[in-house]
Amino acid sequence: MPRWLLWTPIAALTVATAFFGLRAGWHVSALTESDVINRAAVDYVRGDATRQATDCEAKPSDVDDIWLVVICRAATGETEIYQATRYGRVQLGSMSSGQPET
Repeated sequence: MPRWLLWTPIAALTVATAFFGLRAGWHVSALTESDVINRAAVDYVRGDATRQATDCEAKPSDVDDIWLVVICRAATGETEIYQATRYGRVQLGSMSSGQPET
């Protein structure tokens, strides 16, 4: 068996790993705050027909593993808070009704 044939699977795995690693890194580096806000707004609007994407705003988070906190306030006073990581994962943090405490 030729020696180059033995190294072919290792070379193929190395190339595949490099490709997927660069692809994942590109996704994270190209992710903008607007992308995250729009993603949270889409989830927010799905909850009710009276909601609008313009109800949402974002602020930086104080927590290390949370990048942005997206706050969506409906006209009725209902508030939904979404938490986003730097990798683009957006999840519903908490919900409240009425005005937030100041």
